[in-house]
Amino acid sequence: MQSDAEIIQRILQGDIEAYRELIQRYQHMIYVFIYKMVNNRSDAEDLTQEVFVKAYEKLSSFRGDSQFSSWLYTLARNKTIDFLRRRKFHESDEQLAYVPSQASDESPQDSLLNKERRREIEKAFSMLSESYREVIVLRCTHEYPFEKIASLLGIAESTARVRYLRARQELAKLLTRKEGGLVHELPGI
Repeated sequence: MQSDAEIIQRILQGDIEAYRELIQRYQHMIYVFIYKMVNNRSDAEDLTQEVFVKAYEKLSSFRGDSQFSSWLYTLARNKTIDFLRRRKFHESDEQLAYVPSQASDESPQDSLLNKERRREIEKAFSMLSESYREVIVLRCTHEYPFEKIASLLGIAESTARVRYLRARQELAKLLTRKEGGLVHELPGI
């Protein structure tokens, strides 16, 4: 398997087809991050495509000072933040991917209750600031260590840890304001 640097060099030398390899390598990671931030499949797909188009257009500006994945993530993060600023968050029936799936033998009543809980968690998550949402996504979904999160966000590792702690606390506050609280429903929170 070729390294990112080797593939980028091929692309810059005119091998346009080599870009497919980078897309296949990073498409899922970028899509999942964007989806967690916008909570809409269609928007996430569109934004993911826009990120890869922009990355291709700006590939010559990639200096190699960091990993290509970090550079690509930064493009995705900026594109997502721009998108979120342009629109209001709309409620969606989509589930947060880090919410554990429920047993298939649950009763219709339990299924409805679980769906309502997921909606409440989703609503509380959408009320968090962008910086809190992204640190939760990176830690809970991608399971990145704080060192990697700090690198991706361009902050100190201690800042990443504090931001994650504050994000969890804020999410807990939002969930406990709901009927009886749902904070116990989230893994690791």
